[in-house]
Amino acid sequence: MTRRLYEEDAYRRGCEATVLAADEAGVVLDQTVFYAMGGGQPGD
Repeated sequence: MTRRLYEEDAYRRGCEATVLAADEAGVVLDQTVFYAMGGGQPGD
């Protein structure tokens, strides 16, 4: 499961991450600062 760094620090602007998987649909990272869309909140 991807660690959601934005939940720990909403103002964080970067991080080092490792690609866990990749295919035509996208990539899975071990951690991210990107906020996905949901609950009416715009995503990154």
